[in-house]
Amino acid sequence: MSEEKFPTLTEMGIEEPSDIERYTSRIEGDVDVLKIYFHRHQGEWMAKSKKFKFKRMHKNMRVNEGRVPYIATTESSPYFLRAVAELDSLVAAERTSQDHKQRLLDDIEHLEKVVSRKIEDMRRQIEEM
Repeated sequence: MSEEKFPTLTEMGIEEPSDIERYTSRIEGDVDVLKIYFHRHQGEWMAKSKKFKFKRMHKNMRVNEGRVPYIATTESSPYFLRAVAELDSLVAAERTSQDHKQRLLDDIEHLEKVVSRKIEDMRRQIEEM
């Protein structure tokens, strides 16, 4: 199933994409560096991570204004962009469920405070009778 849904990550050697927790990316010179962090399993001291490097594509971009007609630039490789898109879909799904869980927990906490204050207010009113 992971091969069908995440072919680029599978090609990169990631056997269980569902184990991915988060990722970071940065540019070092003419290389895109992608670091993938995996969930820590029970009994493991540290979270595992893998680092991948992707050569950036060099191209000359036409400049409409100025003295030089072209300027040298680099852009991310399509393979890197496919990997990031797959990672985004994986991480976004997990974030959505975690965000929803956190919102529910926050709502419960707020409700507990409201009920507690209301009970205190009612007790105070009873005492005043």
